[in-house]
Amino acid sequence: MNQHPDAACPKQCNVRLPDWVSELTPEGAMADDEACMALVLALTERNVAEETGGPFGALVLDDETGRVLALGVNLAPTTGNAVLHAETVALMLAAEGGEATGRRTLYASCEPCIMCLGAVHWAGIERVVCAALKEDAEAVGFNEGEGAGDLRAAMEARGVKFRDGLMRERGAQILRDYCDAGGDVYGPERA
Repeated sequence: MNQHPDAACPKQCNVRLPDWVSELTPEGAMADDEACMALVLALTERNVAEETGGPFGALVLDDETGRVLALGVNLAPTTGNAVLHAETVALMLAAEGGEATGRRTLYASCEPCIMCLGAVHWAGIERVVCAALKEDAEAVGFNEGEGAGDLRAAMEARGVKFRDGLMRERGAQILRDYCDAGGDVYGPERA
């Protein structure tokens, strides 16, 4: 068979958020960390309710203007694409919109897994705010990956700030509710 070597390889990967996300997209500047996290958790709850992905949400904020640059929800289980975690989706969409530079904060419904933390590192995010913690995700069966502590320490050494546990109970409850309702707990050992 003389098939062109690129024939089976897609030339691009389009990330498309569910249509309902536009209903939650804010107009204007966000007030503070609490407002940003409330939006992230609302995205996460809606993603589960609409069955458009897993129990994770994120947003990238321009720290100078307070404007949301991108929203993200976990699309991994519905697309079959393992890298489409909420954080990576938000980071990709911020970059796609030409918003890849400047002081930015990533807000996440749960402490980023090792893959997402690596993406945050490479994206040059200066601050990370999360709700649920790694142990909350692992308590319901998600495998967040080894090595995140070392990467986080290296990021902190270069000046990245972390704020953990903002609205933690609500973030952890979303994870528990998802699992209690029979949501798919996916990960590398289940692939």
